Amino acid sequence: MHACLRVLSCWCWLLALGAVLLTGTVSRAQSENMVKCAFVYNFAKLIEWPEASFPSGSTKLAVGFVGNTPLADAFTQATTGKNANGHEFEIHKLGGAGEAVSCHIVVVCDAGQTDAVLATVKGRPVLTVGDIDGFTAAGGMIGLMKDGAKVTFELNVAPSAEAGIKLDPKLRKIAKAVKS
Repeated sequence: MHACLRVLSCWCWLLALGAVLLTGTVSRAQSENMVKCAFVYNFAKLIEWPEASFPSGSTKLAVGFVGNTPLADAFTQATTGKNANGHEFEIHKLGGAGEAVSCHIVVVCDAGQTDAVLATVKGRPVLTVGDIDGFTAAGGMIGLMKDGAKVTFELNVAPSAEAGIKLDPKLRKIAKAVKS
């Protein structure tokens, strides 16, 4: 029952986002960022971290952004007052790879930082999401990508399993591509 409510909540959030996009009140770049934010928000709800990742019920879900300040700003705005599985969001703009270890999710938007971030969090329970080409091929867990005018994503299952992160099976069904 709890899983059904999570899925329903995710879909309601995406429908609300769609309504905003249909009104045409935001620019193309802003709307693309909002779609990416919706993906990251829903990833947070559909991922299961090891118990030790959240020592208490009040532990916040730390999301770090490497590069692309507008995406970090949009995510901050989109998640204000929201939570993922009972954990409030705490957003960080990271200066480099070393800061990534303190996050539950790291969104990499600077291709020049990809290798350093992935090496820093390798084997740790940190969900890596890339907003750059070739992110999953480089060893990232989830790569946001464009399919024409549509934003979608691909999964790389092996690094998440190595890190002890469980991906909800629904993610495999809706991903554009899944790499094992």
